[in-house]
Amino acid sequence: MTIDAGHPGSSWTLQFRARIDGTLIKLSSADDTGWDLFIRSSALFLEGSTTSMTFALDMEDTASVTDGTWHSLALTATSAGSKIFLDGYQCFSTCADLSPAGSGPDAALALTPGAGIEIRSFAEHDFVLSAEEILALSPAPTPLIEFAAAHLSDYDVAEASELAAGTIFARYRVRGPGQHGTILAAGGAGTEQLNLSVTAEGIEYKVLGRRGQWRTFTAHGHWDQGHWHDVVVRVGHGAVQIYVDGYLEAHLPGQAFFAAVDSLDEVVIGQDTSGSRLFGEVRNAALFSSVLNDSQIKKLSSVAPLETQCLFDAGFHDSISYRIPSLITLTSGVVVAGADQRETIANDSPNSINFTVRRSFDGGHTWGDLQTVLTYPGHGAKGASVIDSCVVQDRRNGRLVVLIDHFPGGIGQPNAEAGLGVDEKGRYILHDGQGATYTWNEDGSVTDADGNTAPFRISERGDVTVTADGQENPGGNVFLADGEDPHQTLLTARTCFLQMIYSDDDGETWSGPFNLNQDVKEEWMSFCGTSPGTGVQLRSGRLVIPIYYNGDHKRHFSASVVYSDDGGATWKRGKSPNDGRIFEGREIDSRTLDTEAAATHEATLIERADGSLLMLMRNQHPSGKVATTVSTDGGETWSDVSFAQEITEIFCQPNAVAWPTEDCPERVVFANASQMRPYRGRGVLRLSEDGGRTWIASRTFNPAHYVYQCMTILPDGTLGLLWEREMQGLYFSRIPLEWIEAAKI
Repeated sequence: MTIDAGHPGSSWTLQFRARIDGTLIKLSSADDTGWDLFIRSSALFLEGSTTSMTFALDMEDTASVTDGTWHSLALTATSAGSKIFLDGYQCFSTCADLSPAGSGPDAALALTPGAGIEIRSFAEHDFVLSAEEILALSPAPTPLIEFAAAHLSDYDVAEASELAAGTIFARYRVRGPGQHGTILAAGGAGTEQLNLSVTAEGIEYKVLGRRGQWRTFTAHGHWDQGHWHDVVVRVGHGAVQIYVDGYLEAHLPGQAFFAAVDSLDEVVIGQDTSGSRLFGEVRNAALFSSVLNDSQIKKLSSVAPLETQCLFDAGFHDSISYRIPSLITLTSGVVVAGADQRETIANDSPNSINFTVRRSFDGGHTWGDLQTVLTYPGHGAKGASVIDSCVVQDRRNGRLVVLIDHFPGGIGQPNAEAGLGVDEKGRYILHDGQGATYTWNEDGSVTDADGNTAPFRISERGDVTVTADGQENPGGNVFLADGEDPHQTLLTARTCFLQMIYSDDDGETWSGPFNLNQDVKEEWMSFCGTSPGTGVQLRSGRLVIPIYYNGDHKRHFSASVVYSDDGGATWKRGKSPNDGRIFEGREIDSRTLDTEAAATHEATLIERADGSLLMLMRNQHPSGKVATTVSTDGGETWSDVSFAQEITEIFCQPNAVAWPTEDCPERVVFANASQMRPYRGRGVLRLSEDGGRTWIASRTFNPAHYVYQCMTILPDGTLGLLWEREMQGLYFSRIPLEWIEAAKI
């Protein structure tokens, strides 16, 4: 699905104002393909079909477009997919071609505003507008009040006094580190009751509550270096959000704005209400009666747009959902993006899930069509699955190695049984309805527990043929759920299998799966699976993949790694940092772990310049911070577990990537979902320049829905980020180095 040179694409731009849900625009064709873009539950929603896919995409991050103010909307569409822009910045994308060409030669677009919706300034283009052109065409939000002096007029103060929600904008600078003060303040009857300040702690917004207590909201950071900064306080929907220079720095529960000020009679900037002035200046400021969205706030600060393309989404190749990104740049320059393809339901295993990839040959600018790499029989919750890919390349020979979890039909992490399910050679151990056991040999033959040939043959797909009295009859499939096939004879063990596949031609063709349980799993483990994302190859040549597993108490997990010193031919499991760990005064181990506070789950790895290996781990420790541990022997053993105080943990998959340059050889970027909103969200990228020992800067990438991610350094030195919005799809963004470097200022 790369762009067809004969289909240059289409673009549409318009402005709309809505006070109620309803239709905006519609594309129709004679053969019933087409789509509707409308507002549902105050957010944009795209539903319909093209000649290649059917889709229903909830753009939930665009919530509150029914605020009665004007918004700009733009769509661009090509055969490679389409992008939707709200108020100048991309808010969503899809693999669907929304252009008329994508729905047939007679397809036509029409404006169909519903009652309570107005549309103006519509324009159609027979080419794809760039992100910069769309931003230039999108007007900035109109303030209710602009400050032209240090004090607002009495009339404007009265206007402000009615605002229970809205937005404050101010551009300020101080004269250097340690020089602080008030940016904006408000009061009534001689008492200051609202204050926005730059302090030693960061940006502080506080409002005097009805009980005489200050309600304080702080974005922690250092914005007192003497540079110009834009600060935005967005109050509404039950929260106070503080942005600096167009990026979210704090999302805090609670709502307090000018209407909370008793007898408001004064609003000032550059000083507090007693006249104590900022050690600097406020260049300009404004009040907005609406709760500005993320795009509008970015527009105020002239934030440069990032490039994002949807690679996998609901409806693509007739699948209901895609999740769990993996991403790698190969030594050839080919970029490979992997995903779970969840065909009929969006759940984790038990579910029919395939491993799929798309490849890019130009550094992530365009992508080939979907390749199904690994699939097992069955559909829905009774289907067998592979889930949670983790990728690494052996740079010595170019081999791309993927480790992934396999579950038979009806089985997932919660209900898997303990055991290996294979013999010492990795051959499946099968069982029949009476409990007798068999071995599935490489040539498809089956032997019983005594080594005698049994009357079964099994295809590579797992289909069983039973021979009796010279007749061949179907015997079900060994991977399906128990009872799913009326001809069932033999089944694999109902446990989790850690498997490996590989490609020697940059992901064009792939090996079949190899079982690894015989090397890395213990009989007492019901689950031993990958931490999805990326592994690492150490300078020694060792391949290291993060994993996690459970023990006697199935709900508690321990992180570890598996490693190979022979290019993936054989694997070993390292100790877990939970083995021998002293936790709350007692020694614990990964087999008998009985407390979730000590559990460690999905993890990510970085090799440091000194050869040590850093592991950062998902967890539910009361600290609410990402757990860390270090290995000095390539992952065989680990140091005591500690917690990175700079990195918030909300129990979600982490990912990290080394991004070295000549002037900064130990630069590392870490990404995770960092805040419950109450859904998992606020994807943040964090920067370290000392191999993850300290984290010196962070920047919010997506302030709303954001869950798993995987990163790679692209051939041109740009960061590639493949990330997900839970059920909606996986999106690929290109992030230049200066984007994260700017967060240090």
